[in-house]
Amino acid sequence: MRSLQKNMKPHEKSKQTRQGVIVVLTGFSLVAIFAFVALSVDTGRIVLTQTRMQNAVDAASLAAAQEITAAVYAAGQGQGSANIDGNSIAVAEARIMAAQVAEANGVYIDPDTDVQFGKRNFDDATGTWPIEWGGTPFNVVQVVARRTESDSSAPDGQLPLSFGWAVGRSQVPIQTSATAFVEARDLIVVLDFSASMNDDSSLRSGLGETQAENSLDAMWDALVAADPQWPGTSDSKFPSTGFGDVDSYAGTYVSSSDTSTIRNTLGLNENNSDGSRKYPFPQSGRNSNGTPKNKLSNSSSDSRWNGYISFVKNKGGTYKKKYGYRTLMDYMQESRYSSSKSEDLWRTPHYPFHAVKEGASLFLDFLTDLDFGDEVGLVSYGKWAVKEMTHSDGEINIDITADPITSDYATIDTIQRRHQAGDYSGWTGMGDGILNARELLVGDPNDPSDEGHSRYGARPTMIIMTDGQTNQGPSGWSLPGGFNWADWTDYDGDGNADYSTSNWKKQYSFWEATQAIELGITLHTMAVGQNADRDLMEAIAFAGGGIFISVPGGATVADMESQLLDAFRDIASKVPPAKLVYELTAGQ
Repeated sequence: MRSLQKNMKPHEKSKQTRQGVIVVLTGFSLVAIFAFVALSVDTGRIVLTQTRMQNAVDAASLAAAQEITAAVYAAGQGQGSANIDGNSIAVAEARIMAAQVAEANGVYIDPDTDVQFGKRNFDDATGTWPIEWGGTPFNVVQVVARRTESDSSAPDGQLPLSFGWAVGRSQVPIQTSATAFVEARDLIVVLDFSASMNDDSSLRSGLGETQAENSLDAMWDALVAADPQWPGTSDSKFPSTGFGDVDSYAGTYVSSSDTSTIRNTLGLNENNSDGSRKYPFPQSGRNSNGTPKNKLSNSSSDSRWNGYISFVKNKGGTYKKKYGYRTLMDYMQESRYSSSKSEDLWRTPHYPFHAVKEGASLFLDFLTDLDFGDEVGLVSYGKWAVKEMTHSDGEINIDITADPITSDYATIDTIQRRHQAGDYSGWTGMGDGILNARELLVGDPNDPSDEGHSRYGARPTMIIMTDGQTNQGPSGWSLPGGFNWADWTDYDGDGNADYSTSNWKKQYSFWEATQAIELGITLHTMAVGQNADRDLMEAIAFAGGGIFISVPGGATVADMESQLLDAFRDIASKVPPAKLVYELTAGQ
């Protein structure tokens, strides 16, 4: 052999050496390739398992959160409490639902340890929504899927690796989680303050004379009980004994048609020892700053009583020429409804306005119980709309200009309760109400400095209510060319509009609604009473992704009030669908 090698040429020796090296390198390469193949196979299995687990907990957390929203809605129907805590049936059902949904997706979770609840609140200082785990009421659900147990045969055992021996591991732990939350809302309540909001308590009410009499009596009683006094005096505006012979609900009949004779017969010309009228007309109106005006002079009082007398003597029916509490309340509602003329009508239960007040109060009480971080602002409208950020009436002085969409529900409630039908003239400018609500939420597009007051991460929402037909709009306005009704009101999906109108004032209201919708604002609507424009209100709610509630009114004011309470409760409990938190930063 040695002699053979001696006889080999140099290039032949080099060739044999290279062949030996290639064999060795090939062996090492095959091992490496096999390891990479094994790693890629197991990595694929790990990724596939993680994806399946993530999809399962995403679905499970949303389903669990839906149990919370269902419980809130049930509370709105009078079934249980809106306060979701650890003792709530909804929480137990959410745990079960999470486990069932995860199992249906082929993933195991322990409902007792792998499902946790918390509360998501807005932090004004940082503009973020941190989650307080364990904080109540619960509006956040987190579901965790674990494969972390060392026993790989257990339901939550680690994932076995097919080629783990190639990389020195036989199994790996995997864990995924998902968090779903119920989105807080920035709610603007847009209320109709037009004069027709007292129609159901007037003698011409469609509910009938008996219902009107009951309402008028309740109005008088409320004023006597409230006992408002003339500024700077202890003199009652509405003494329980009345005004001379205007001293009963039904009234004193005076046959004369002469106004001066009637005023004298009723004792309204009587004077005090200082020469002032003993029975001044009980309302003088408000100053421009909201404070009540002083007691009327004799001549002004006589003029106001003359207006009342003319109103009554020219009435028809039962109360013609009958001067009493009912006709006085009726006169104030019909002829002197605004606060600039009758400063104390807000104290009275006039309908349907009082029912709306009660409904709004219940709405705010529900949000208080719910405590999901909702904030509320108020816009009211008559002939024009007002962002209700201040209120001064001589008894209270409110200014929430710095924070007009607020969690201070009591202040919003106080503002809305201290108004009366016809405060902003008698007309119905719903389009301006929607415009002002939109500006309150997202700002005035014509004012770069006004960015609105809606919080990032909250659902901007309007609740628009009316009892009539919108009949106001900007002078010279017309629907922009190219506007397609079918883009907004195709209820059945056939490509055709199911609502449209040629009335430009209604068009204006709908147009303002579409401008809000395009900015991501949800619109709920409420049509109250027989004369409300249900078709328009339904169309706005459909386009705005909200709910439409029809409140027919019923045969009595009690019916109306009950229906409105249900309607406001229904909207308050209609929380947005649960959403996933895709990224959680530190502290969130």
